[in-house]
Amino acid sequence: MSNFCQYPRQAAPSRLRPSSLACKILAPVLLVMLVTCLSLLGLYSQRMRQQGLDALQNQLAAFTASKAEELTEPVWNFQNQFVKRLMRSYRDNQDLYRISLYNYKGELVAMESGAGDQPHSVILREDKPLTRTIDGEIFNVGRLIVEYHDGRIQRELRSRRQSDVMLMLALVLVLGATTWGLLHVMVGNPLDRLKASLSKNTLPGNRTPLVWKSRDELGQVVTAYNTLLYEVEQQTENLVSVNQALQLEISNRRQAEARLARAHDELEDKVAQRTRELKAANERLLELDKQRSAFLSSASHELRTPLAAILGFSVLVKKNFSRHFMPAADTPSLEKKGQVILSNLEIIAMEGDRLTRLINDLLDLNKIEAGRMEWRDTLLNVGDEIKRAVKTMDSTFAQRSQVAVTTDIKPGIPPLSCDPDRFQQLLLNLLSNAAKHTARGGISIEAGLDDAGLGIVVADTGNGIPPEHLDAIFDKFFQSDGSDTHKPSGTGLGLPICKQIVEHYHGSIRVESEVGRGSRFIITLPVRA
Repeated sequence: MSNFCQYPRQAAPSRLRPSSLACKILAPVLLVMLVTCLSLLGLYSQRMRQQGLDALQNQLAAFTASKAEELTEPVWNFQNQFVKRLMRSYRDNQDLYRISLYNYKGELVAMESGAGDQPHSVILREDKPLTRTIDGEIFNVGRLIVEYHDGRIQRELRSRRQSDVMLMLALVLVLGATTWGLLHVMVGNPLDRLKASLSKNTLPGNRTPLVWKSRDELGQVVTAYNTLLYEVEQQTENLVSVNQALQLEISNRRQAEARLARAHDELEDKVAQRTRELKAANERLLELDKQRSAFLSSASHELRTPLAAILGFSVLVKKNFSRHFMPAADTPSLEKKGQVILSNLEIIAMEGDRLTRLINDLLDLNKIEAGRMEWRDTLLNVGDEIKRAVKTMDSTFAQRSQVAVTTDIKPGIPPLSCDPDRFQQLLLNLLSNAAKHTARGGISIEAGLDDAGLGIVVADTGNGIPPEHLDAIFDKFFQSDGSDTHKPSGTGLGLPICKQIVEHYHGSIRVESEVGRGSRFIITLPVRA
C-alpha cells in the first residue's frame, strides 16, 4: 500500500466538461424564483383582467341604456332609415362586437358589427327593451341587444404584461448573478483545486497520490478515490489478457459473420429476383384477366343489339310470310319452297335463342367471377322452387315422350337463404343438361336433409360421362362427347355457372357417372338450424 501511495494511477481524463456544481445549485433556485414570479404575475394579470371586464360590463350597460333611449323615438315612428344611420354611427365604438335592433314583433330591424376584427376571448351581452309611455300606459317598442368584446382589455393586458415580464427577468438576473458569485467563492474554487489535482493522475507515468488537508466531505472523497485507483491498477493487468483473448474471438466471429452476410445477401438477391419475376407474371395475369372480362362484357353487350334485331325480324318475317305469301302459293312447287323458307326462319329463331342463352351465360359467369353479381338473398321454400323449375321445363320434357320426370322432396326441409333467380338458374341448368343427354328412361330430382346440410340430387339415365372427362366437367366451355351423335350441344357454361353459384353459398357440387347408365349431380348447401 505504501508503494501505491508513492506512485498512484488515474484513469484518462474525460473529454466532456462536467456540469458546474454552482450551476446545479443555482438552477433550482432560479427555477423556484421564476415560477414564483410567474405565479404572482399570473394572479396579478387575472385580477386586472377581471377588473377590466367589470368596468367593461358597466360601460356596456350605460351604452345600452343610452342607445335604447336614443332609438326608442325613431323606432316608434317607424323611421327605419334614420334608425340605420344611427346604428352605423355606433360602429366607432372600439369595444363594440355587435349591436342588434328588433321591433316589437321580434323581427330584426338593423344589425351592425364593430369596426375591425380584434382578437378576443369573451363576449359581454346586454339586452335592453325599448318602451314608450303614453298616458301612463307602457308600450313595448322593441328590443336592443348590444355585445362587447374584450379585445381592448386583452391588448392593454398584453402591453402591461410585457413590461412586467421584463422587470421580472431583470430581477431574476440580478439575484442569479449574486447567487452565482457566492457559490463560486464558497464551492467553485475548492472544487477547481480538486479537479486540477485529479487531472494530473490521468496521464501514465505521472500518477501521484492526491494530497488533501481538509477533513470535510471532499477529503473523504479523495481517500476513497486513492483506494479505488489501487484496485483498478491491480485489475488492469487481468483485463489486458482477457481483452486479447476477446479480440481473437471477435476477429473469428466477424469473419464468420462476413461469410454469413455474403450468403444472406446472395439469398436475398435470388429471392428478390424471383419475387420480381412472380410479381411481373402475376400483374400480367391480372391484366389479361381484366382484358378478358372487359372483352367478354363488351362483346356480349355488343352482340345483344344485332341479335335482338335478327330474332325480331325473323319472327316478323315468318309471321308476314305465313299470312301473306303462303296463301298465295298456288302450286305444289311454290308451297314446298314456302315450307322450306318457314323451316329456315324457325332455324334462325332457334339458333338466335341459343346464341342469346350463350351471351347471357357469358355475362352471368363474368359477373360472378368479377364479383359484380347482385345477390338478392331471401328465404326460399326448396320444394316450391324445385316444382317451379320442373314446370318451367315442361315444354322441353314434352318433346321427350320416352323420358319420365319424377321429384322426391323429403319433409322437414327448412327455408333456404338464397337468391331466387340464381337458385332457379342452378336447377334449370342441371335439368336442361339432363334433358339434353337423356333420350329415354327417366330424370329425377331429389331434395332432403343430411348431416352436411341440404342435399339436392339431379339424376338421369342418359349417356353418362366418360371417366376421363369427370375432372373437367365443371370447366368453362368444356363439353363431354358422350352423346350418341358425338355433337356437343349447349354453351359449355351451364355447369361452371352452377359451380360458381353453389360455391358462393359455401356449398359443394360433384358428379357421379357411368357411361351408358347415366349421371348423378349431387349438391350440398348449408342451411340454418
